[in-house]
Amino acid sequence: MSAEQVARPVNSLRVEATWEWLCRAVDDLGRPEPGESLTLAPAAGDPRGPALCSVLVVPPVTQSARVARAFTWAALDGKIADERIEDMAVTVSELLSNALRYGQPRDAGTPLEPSLWLALWDRWSYAVCGVTDESERIPVEGRPDELAESGRGLQVVSALSDSWGWNLRAAGGKTVWALFRL
Repeated sequence: MSAEQVARPVNSLRVEATWEWLCRAVDDLGRPEPGESLTLAPAAGDPRGPALCSVLVVPPVTQSARVARAFTWAALDGKIADERIEDMAVTVSELLSNALRYGQPRDAGTPLEPSLWLALWDRWSYAVCGVTDESERIPVEGRPDELAESGRGLQVVSALSDSWGWNLRAAGGKTVWALFRL
């Protein structure tokens, strides 16, 4: 499994356990059906699994960012502080926008429908959001000039999350994730 970790340092063993579990869950589940929302429970005896994992396949429409933010609030409301939910909702919007803009493989003939993953590790006080897409194109934090109207999405993700990175998926494509200390 290849990965790139970016941003401020956090407990590296816990980070590794969280994104490894998330990436394994992504690979094991495969691609959910369009519009499907799932809540996954960790396997019995899996000490690295989260207390909550919710998945939503997001269609490539103009309302996708709004749908993803609402899904984030619905999944996490009452479980973590509103301020962190807001940070995650903005991050989800940025990751999803990037997936819709850059996540289509060059040779694909099918419409892109990225999956949004939200996981909460209560005993470690971490939450992770991740977005999968079908491209293996590596996410790179842009350096737009001050008048540019776009290109700052990963800068926003870096500013709001405690750590972020990406993993290539076993069946192709990638997961771009962001980790939040609670």
